[in-house]
Amino acid sequence: MRSFYLFVVFLLIGVFSVSAQPNIDDILLSDIPNCENVAYNSTQLIDKYFNEQAFDSLSFVLNKWEEYCGETEPLLRTKILNSIQTNNFSETKYPGDLMEMIFQYTDRIEYANEDNYHIIYEYNKILLGYIPLNSEFDLLTTVWAETLLQEKNLTAPEKALCLLYSNQVEEFWKYLKGNDLKGTEIKRVYDEEVSSIKQMAEGNFGFLTGIKVPTSNLYETIGIKPIFGFQLGVKYRKIQYDLSIAFRAGKAKEPYLVKYADELWETDHYFGGYIGADISYELTRNRKTELDLLTGIALDGFDTVKSDPSNNISGKSINSLNINFGLGYRFFVKNNNYLGMQVKYNFVNYKNKLGTNLDGDYVSVIFSYNFFGNKWKHQALDTMQLK
Repeated sequence: MRSFYLFVVFLLIGVFSVSAQPNIDDILLSDIPNCENVAYNSTQLIDKYFNEQAFDSLSFVLNKWEEYCGETEPLLRTKILNSIQTNNFSETKYPGDLMEMIFQYTDRIEYANEDNYHIIYEYNKILLGYIPLNSEFDLLTTVWAETLLQEKNLTAPEKALCLLYSNQVEEFWKYLKGNDLKGTEIKRVYDEEVSSIKQMAEGNFGFLTGIKVPTSNLYETIGIKPIFGFQLGVKYRKIQYDLSIAFRAGKAKEPYLVKYADELWETDHYFGGYIGADISYELTRNRKTELDLLTGIALDGFDTVKSDPSNNISGKSINSLNINFGLGYRFFVKNNNYLGMQVKYNFVNYKNKLGTNLDGDYVSVIFSYNFFGNKWKHQALDTMQLK
């Protein structure tokens, strides 16, 4: 009998031991909450509680959603609408990147209007907060914002955000530019963003052509010469910095004497060049035109004796420092390109020791076609209706 009792005891211990072991298959196949699932389930509950007008329960869902996913754009949108609905809205609760959240929502509207919006969503799930484009949830928040605009007496910031979330984007940007929001936090953030965008640097690349008109002996000897070249630079605020490279070709107007290899050579050869740093300051500007003050410093010169290695002639150049100033005019065409005109007086000092007197300066008249701008800057200005 005692052996039977011992057998029963050991049997029970074995049963309990086996039952206490975890089910490995259950662990391997169990679902772990992730942001995508939580976001989807949250939108289902929000739709339910919104229709039931159970905003306390809706707030609890929002808190859990944020706990798992952080502050995404769809979550912020819903929190703002819920706080307005429950009269708990406060500008102190904005996220640190409010304008970024606003841009994410305006981008969302644009993406939703694309034919391939399903593909866009698949590539941008995280940025879009795991809420599909053209979803029932988006429709819910749009209707919610429209209802708040119609039924509640809103403060200026509340009205601005409801205009945005009801997809009245153009009216939203117009409202931000107006005076109704003066002194509010959203206006301050908006003004800082506008200032930051307008101060972004813009690139410049242009092709140049024009003429050089010398003065004094330089005109009598060398004559008027065509100019062709290019420039590359950047504009920051009202100042543009360019590296300009230009060439001048054609024979001299009259033969002239230069000293070469300890002899005086008579030549009519001429090939000129200019490489310099040019600066322009924006005096006035509107949507189509701009007037600039110009200045620059460059190395300027021209070949007087043509190189001919077969005859052991290395060639000779006369160079000078070029300091110039003048005025520039721009006419903006589509895609932010512009047609430019520059008129500058160039101080030079071509020293031709023992040769023909080449005293004189010159006036340059240059026409250009420039590719100008900053893609991201102009996209932002377009989005904010500032162009």
